[in-house]
Amino acid sequence: MSNTEGLAYVALFVLAISLLLTNHLILATVAIVPFALTSFKYSFPQQKKAQRHR
Repeated sequence: MSNTEGLAYVALFVLAISLLLTNHLILATVAIVPFALTSFKYSFPQQKKAQRHR
């Protein structure tokens, strides 16, 4: 994860929590969707292409 991705991940988390605390449930759901999709990206191991050894 690069620094930019990490910053975006933290920003989405803070946005989702702050919207939940202010009872904006629909907007919080919109903020949680990309947060969840980003977490799925790093949940599974990345597959690299097989390299041939000559």
